[in-house]
Amino acid sequence: MVILGAPRRQCNPALANHAHKGPIWRTLMNLPTMGHWIFSVKTFCAAVLALAVAFWLDLPKPYWALASVYIASQPLAGATLSKALYRAIGTIVGGAMAVALTPNLVDASVLLVAAISLWTGLCLYLSILDRSPRGYAFLLAGYTTAIIVFPVVDAPETIFDVALSRCEEIVTGILCAGVVSALVFPSSVGPAVAERLRTWVEHARTSCRETLTGETGDGAQANWLKLVSGIGEFENLASHLSHEALVDPGAVSYVASVVPRMMLLPPILSSISDRLGELASIGGATPQTRALVARLASCLKAQNLDAGLELHILRAELEAREGRPLLDPSWRDLLEAGLIHRLREVVELTTDYATLLSALSSQSPTTAIALDFPVEMRVERAQHHDHGAALMPVLALICATAACSFFWIASAWPEGAAAATFATVSAGLFGAQDDPAPKILDFAKWAIVATLIAGIYTFSILPYVHGMETLTLVLAPAFLIFGVLIASPSTFMIGLPLVVFTPSLMALQELYSADAQAFVNSSLATIVGIAFTALTTSLIRPAGAEWRAARYARANRRALAEAADVHTSNDETRVMGLMFDRLALLAPIAHALDHSMPDALRELRAGFNILEAHSAREKLNPKARRAVDLLLQRIVRHYRQKKPRPHGETASAIGMALRLASRDGDRKTMLALTGLWRALFPDGSPPRLVRSEEIAR
Repeated sequence: MVILGAPRRQCNPALANHAHKGPIWRTLMNLPTMGHWIFSVKTFCAAVLALAVAFWLDLPKPYWALASVYIASQPLAGATLSKALYRAIGTIVGGAMAVALTPNLVDASVLLVAAISLWTGLCLYLSILDRSPRGYAFLLAGYTTAIIVFPVVDAPETIFDVALSRCEEIVTGILCAGVVSALVFPSSVGPAVAERLRTWVEHARTSCRETLTGETGDGAQANWLKLVSGIGEFENLASHLSHEALVDPGAVSYVASVVPRMMLLPPILSSISDRLGELASIGGATPQTRALVARLASCLKAQNLDAGLELHILRAELEAREGRPLLDPSWRDLLEAGLIHRLREVVELTTDYATLLSALSSQSPTTAIALDFPVEMRVERAQHHDHGAALMPVLALICATAACSFFWIASAWPEGAAAATFATVSAGLFGAQDDPAPKILDFAKWAIVATLIAGIYTFSILPYVHGMETLTLVLAPAFLIFGVLIASPSTFMIGLPLVVFTPSLMALQELYSADAQAFVNSSLATIVGIAFTALTTSLIRPAGAEWRAARYARANRRALAEAADVHTSNDETRVMGLMFDRLALLAPIAHALDHSMPDALRELRAGFNILEAHSAREKLNPKARRAVDLLLQRIVRHYRQKKPRPHGETASAIGMALRLASRDGDRKTMLALTGLWRALFPDGSPPRLVRSEEIAR
């Protein structure tokens, strides 16, 4: 069965890695919901269970089992199982690497530090490139090695026992987290996916209506940003579906069909908005076209069965309009033909959204479904990998780890292992951030709070605890609050350092023992290591979001040049998938900067039209084909020269290619060239249909 069912309000675990925004008091004033408290109680019960099992197994650091429960737990069962699985894999791989490195390099401390730095850097690099939940395993494999090796460099003969116990403690914690999450008031990912998709579709319908009614400008740009950002959030959430045993595999295939159809809507809406604006500047569309636009807007506003029937009727009328030949078309005719084509695509996408929503929410067995929009011919889901950008946080991590470790070795600092360890951990945790230094400093700030809490427990409360029952009672107030903080995306980055550092600094054991001097020294070393990473990162990493956005723009221009090159065979769907992925990565940056990304949307539209012209040229007569080839080569030159705007010769080439294509009556080529003109010359006058001998070569 497809078990997505009716939606319920859920926290979004896909946002769990986002740092909280705004003043701390505003973040904390968001009162927790009942769902947050249920999650907190469940997590605390799993943590106590893990601690009891670790005591029973006589593990050397049972508090790591407790902390692992909180680190692995998510409000949704599938997300918990996903994170637990990859945490276990990463821990085991990291432990194995620790055992492999230490005996061979323990007598060469500089080489050992270099090896650990390079290993953690490699793992961070792989985790940044792999943006799926699987990337968590790479991250864990890296800094787990540092956590295991650094504290035992003075006793290398114990490395195997330490690595084994570390794996046992982590696995104990994640097993308890997974079992409790799955059995006690489980919250399935399915309903959250259904609700997220339903919300996105409603926002998409609103954006379509606003586009059709002429609501453009900053508001439309902001809405398109929300659409693009929503696709990534939906995809991240849906990635956990496969980790729930009761989810029908058909649900995963339906999600795979939804995502590319979601991807295509923003550039299509941008194209419709552009056509309507250009038509308005030359006197407006014909009455027949205006009537079709108004009917589609009305259908998208309605929520009844008649609206679905009207969409089918409207699609048939749009197909009939598209079937009419374009003979000696004017600029208005070309614009209207392109508009009709995009309107039909909106109808098909809207129908597909409704079909897929119904299938995802169905409680009947999985059946094959018929979809209208041939998305497989247009775009595939592909990920952009910016290797240069991924190397910058790797460099910062290697420098932070190596510098802190060498200072520890040179100064013979007794607590240097803790500083080096948490320098590595903090550099890894925040490596993917655009501007990690402020986030690392926030992490250090809440680590100080955790130190104070741990100090109160260690020296004022734990001496009076004499059994598991009383330990549970005294831990409950603090850790229930920690659980509530972790449950909400807005406070996750407050709760994370609290649950990581508080149990570690308390060093819970079956028999109470406390050393004030060791506690203070260890706490100071931890804070120093994190602060050192913040300093190193701020010196090495280039600032921010603007730098990454510029790299996306350069990558898109290279892709457009490659797409236009007539001497290459393009994988069209992959090229457009990569361009859209960059758009999705750019969306949160644009949202944070100025709520505008018209250039990125125009480049995406240009890419679609370039590829359509590239494929359509095969059916043209030799003269028209040469004109299109000339145009494409000038586009290649434009994007490779990195000019902000195309040359006038490019405009002339489009005009000539349009004239020759219109003589052939090739609708696909004419619409591609019209769309290309509007993408390259959004503020220009209509093209002049010139003869080939008038073009300056």
